Amino acid sequence: MFRNLVLAFAMLVSSSMACAAIKVTDLAGRTIQLDQPAKRIIMSEGAYVVALGLVRKNNPVAGVVGLMRPIGWAYPEFEQQLQQSYPSQFPIPLFGGQGEQTVSVEKIIQLDPELAIFGVQDHGPNSKNHELLKQLEKAGITVAFIDFRLDPLNNTLPSLVLLSQLLGTEQEAQDYLKFYQQKREAIAQRVKSIKTKPSVFVQAHIGRFDCCVAMADGMLGPFVDFVGGLNIADAVAPGPTSTHTMEFLLAKNPAVWIGTASGNRSNQGSKMVIMGLGVPKQMASDSLSNFLKEPGFQAMDAVRQGRAHALWHNFYNSPLNIAALEAFAQWVHPKAFADLDANKTIEQIFSHYLPLQWTGTAFIDYAE
Repeated sequence: MFRNLVLAFAMLVSSSMACAAIKVTDLAGRTIQLDQPAKRIIMSEGAYVVALGLVRKNNPVAGVVGLMRPIGWAYPEFEQQLQQSYPSQFPIPLFGGQGEQTVSVEKIIQLDPELAIFGVQDHGPNSKNHELLKQLEKAGITVAFIDFRLDPLNNTLPSLVLLSQLLGTEQEAQDYLKFYQQKREAIAQRVKSIKTKPSVFVQAHIGRFDCCVAMADGMLGPFVDFVGGLNIADAVAPGPTSTHTMEFLLAKNPAVWIGTASGNRSNQGSKMVIMGLGVPKQMASDSLSNFLKEPGFQAMDAVRQGRAHALWHNFYNSPLNIAALEAFAQWVHPKAFADLDANKTIEQIFSHYLPLQWTGTAFIDYAE
C-alpha cells in the first residue's frame, strides 16, 4: 500500500506542477478543491504545527491566521522557538478553546482563511459537525480533515501528503515521507520472521488517571500488533480506549508494560509521570520509578523483569509517531530489534526535517 502511495504521490507532484488547481480527497473521504495552494489557513490543534514543519520546513507557521488551541497548549517550548524564529507571525489569534463546543464560527470568518485544517478525531470539530461545515463552506472557507490520532498507522503518511498538496509543498515533503516509509517498512519486514507474540498492555496518561486507561484499537494501541505483540486490552475492548482494574492487569500479567506520560515539570511531586519537551532524563526516570512503586505494579512480571517502559504521550496524535513505533518494536522484541534506537530517530527527525530543536525525554526504561 505504501509503495503505491509513493508512486501516487510522485504523480501528484507532477500534476500539481502542471496545474495550480488542486482537487484531492481528505481523510474523511471528502473531495477538496482549491484554485491554488492555500495562503491563509486555520487549524484546530496548535500541535499540528509539527506536521506543517515536516511539509514546509522554511516556515511552519506561514499563513496560519488562527488556531482553536494555541501551540503552547501541547508544545510551549516549540511555541517559544517559533516566536523567536518567526516573530512577525505572532501572536496567532484563537477562535476557540479546549473543545469543539468552544469554536466561534464568527471569529473564523473574521480571520478570513482560505482553508481550515481539522482532525478526523481530535479536540476540535470533526466531519460530523455538519452545521459548522455548512457555515464555513457558505463563507467560502474550504475544510480539510487529517488524522494522526484515530488510525495513525494508516493515516499519517496520507495526511502529510494531503497537507503538502493543499499548501503546494509536495517537493519539500518528499524527504520526510520517504524517511517515514522506509522505517515503517523495515519494521514490517522483520516482524514477518518473528514467531512469538508477547502480551502487552499500553496504559495512557500514567499517573493522571486511576488504574487503568488503556489504548486498544486506536491511537498507539495498534502499534503493538504491528511490531509483533498481543495487545491484551484490544482483545477485550470494543473501541480505541478501555478502562481496566489492577486485578485485570495482574490476572493477564502482560510480558511488556508501556505507559504514555503526559506530565510536565510543573507536576513534580505528584503521582504523574513526567516526560517530553524540557524534561531531563533523570527527572523522567525518577517519576516513572515512583509511579511503579505501587504493590500491584511491583507484582507484575513486566516490572519485575525490567520490561516496563514509558514514552511521551504526545506521540499519540503526531507525525513524529514513527519514533514511537520503533520504541514499541525495541520493547516488544528487544533481541530482534536490538539495532533500533528510537531516541536517535527522534533526534534525527529534528536535526534533518524540522526547524525546531528537541530537548527533553521521549522514551524511558524502568529501572529499580
